Amino acid sequence: MRSSTELRYLIDGHRRGENLAAPFYLHEEIFAHEVSAVLGPQWLMVGHASLIPKPGDYFTVDALGAAVVIVRGGNDDINAFHNVCRHRGARLCEDASGHAALFRCRYHGWSYKLSGELAAWRHMPEGLDPAAYGLRRCGVTLFEGLILVSLLPEAAPDAAKLLAPVREYWERYDLSACKVAAERTYDITANWKLCIENNLECYHCLPNHPEYTAVNAFVRADERVPPAAVDEFAAYQRTWAADMGSHGVRTGRSELVEVAGQLCRAGTWPLAPGKCTASRDGSPLAPLLGRVGRYDESVTTGCIGFLSYVMATSDYALTVTYLPVDARRTRAVMRWLVRREAVAGRDYDVDALCYVWDETTKQDKQLIEINAAGVGAMGFVPGPYSLLETLAADFVERYLALMQASL
Repeated sequence: MRSSTELRYLIDGHRRGENLAAPFYLHEEIFAHEVSAVLGPQWLMVGHASLIPKPGDYFTVDALGAAVVIVRGGNDDINAFHNVCRHRGARLCEDASGHAALFRCRYHGWSYKLSGELAAWRHMPEGLDPAAYGLRRCGVTLFEGLILVSLLPEAAPDAAKLLAPVREYWERYDLSACKVAAERTYDITANWKLCIENNLECYHCLPNHPEYTAVNAFVRADERVPPAAVDEFAAYQRTWAADMGSHGVRTGRSELVEVAGQLCRAGTWPLAPGKCTASRDGSPLAPLLGRVGRYDESVTTGCIGFLSYVMATSDYALTVTYLPVDARRTRAVMRWLVRREAVAGRDYDVDALCYVWDETTKQDKQLIEINAAGVGAMGFVPGPYSLLETLAADFVERYLALMQASL
């Protein structure tokens, strides 16, 4: 990809209703353009506030070619900085997480306060202005305890406008009063867009995700397997929605919010009849979250941009962040949240908590990687999306519109 003219040619050559041409999944030049023009400004979910409970606690994230450190400051605020020393660019925090009173670069000893200010240096020319050499800030905002960062904060969407319309879907879970019970990372040898397309459709679910299908009745209804599943699910959904409404819970899908090119949406749906939560057999896994007063057979899902997703049942929540590494590699980070006071081994079993989504994600990893192998082969030409892949098709159109607008 040597010029914007070539990128524009690829965009113009796309046929609506089909997946992308191979270069969008393979070329580093396109990936670099995506980072600077589309993904860099958007809010990316990187963790939960419970990961850094005390001032000086920090964790690091690598994504989109950037290294970021997230730290709780002395005033109990949360800051995010590029994890790069301002002297000659050495990585500042080398561990995945830790605690520090100051950030000290071990290369030449420059030190920084938790607020990012340059605190100490040696043998520099007279007149060095420390105010000019603080750590470079990322944008940071909190939503229901979830930490979101923007690598290019000057171009970031207005977070309040983006998130306010979906807050009511999440308030009853009180996610800010949760803790991370488990974290698992899945390295996927595929372009990030293949991961997102897979995430946004369930055309593949019935033949590939038995654990997920067992607790989500919509899968068989969408597939009409058996044909009676359609009417059975519709009747169940009507009864379930009326019951949820009688308890003051909004169901269905929110309006799609779009602010400066970033999308946000949430919705609450039924699981399968008799399934309390998304577990191996539908049985409860942990104490009820927040103000959820019963196991109500519901699941709330939502997206914050292209890369960040949240899911909550009555007793646990799951966050999923896709971290693009380069044009052909993506890291999926999943965190399971439970009530803060819940105790592992007494109130929940970690393996049981993770089972359904761990199995589903390992299955997805295999599927996405065979997809990546195919789009990288000589014989690949884009094909049509099915009627069960409308969200994936919509994602592709929105992605291309943002790329077009950036040229």
